Amino acid sequence: MKYLCHTSVITLCFGLCIIGMINLSKADGHVVISEKDKKIVLKGQISKALGEYESHLKGSVEYIVTGPVGKIYESIVAVDASAKEVYRAIEKLNVKPGTPQDYDEEKEMNIPPTGTTFLISVEWEVDGKTKRVRADELIRNVKTNKPLPPVAWVYSGSRVIPDLDSEDEDAVIPHAFMSDHIVALRQFDGSALFQNPLPESLEENIYKKNDDVLPKLGTAIKMTIEVNREMQLFVLISGKVQGVGFRNFTQRNARQLGINGYAMNLANGKVEVVAEGDKLHLDELIKILWIGPRSSRVDDIDIKERKITGEFKSFVVRR
Repeated sequence: MKYLCHTSVITLCFGLCIIGMINLSKADGHVVISEKDKKIVLKGQISKALGEYESHLKGSVEYIVTGPVGKIYESIVAVDASAKEVYRAIEKLNVKPGTPQDYDEEKEMNIPPTGTTFLISVEWEVDGKTKRVRADELIRNVKTNKPLPPVAWVYSGSRVIPDLDSEDEDAVIPHAFMSDHIVALRQFDGSALFQNPLPESLEENIYKKNDDVLPKLGTAIKMTIEVNREMQLFVLISGKVQGVGFRNFTQRNARQLGINGYAMNLANGKVEVVAEGDKLHLDELIKILWIGPRSSRVDDIDIKERKITGEFKSFVVRR
């Protein structure tokens, strides 16, 4: 009897754990969806076909990500999921498509794409360790010979085209369902789900792969696509961080990034930082804080994510 009770308890606990995992994330074919964290995770590889038509394309890259039947020879990453699967996964995050790039002929001006912005990162294994980079770091601008700056990719959902498989003559589908393009490097490429908002992306043949960062072609990767959420970070920095200008250093960089909040010295020798903004710029601030001013030494940074309050109108130093 005791054995049966013990077995029942184990079974119940195991069942509750499984339910909890399902609530945390949902597997949808080639896509893992985390509704709580507003992100999806894809598997794929650094495109084996990248540079296949080098003599014709002269090394130019048009896409960060395509599905299996997209233009993988012009893409950095080929994921196992189709653009249609990615589109459906983003629907489950309760994110609606925006609008693709357009052109106002009367005003003779470009109308950039609109929509929710996302952050995209890529990770792979190197000598038993995981290396994780922003997707934009895998690309370089041929004019500056530098990687792209941090980019929040615009989810337009692609332009729409007639659905030739539908009996309804007026039926339309996202172009990405046909092209299998997921993340375009060109702002005006409405065939992809995501576009590059940087003004430089309007230029022709401006992007190539960044060999300083890119792993070997065919390397297995995991890609995370997450909403660029507004949030608050509560941060405690330990080390030689008082009496070295750390608070002013933090204020200067936070203001440059458009982040609001404060930096304050604590009695225990740490510096407390509360910062509000979008995840893209908060991530950049944390990287900068790890460096610190010249005479500082950062030993540890403890970070807690909180809901944004909007109470801060600038970034200040508290005494």
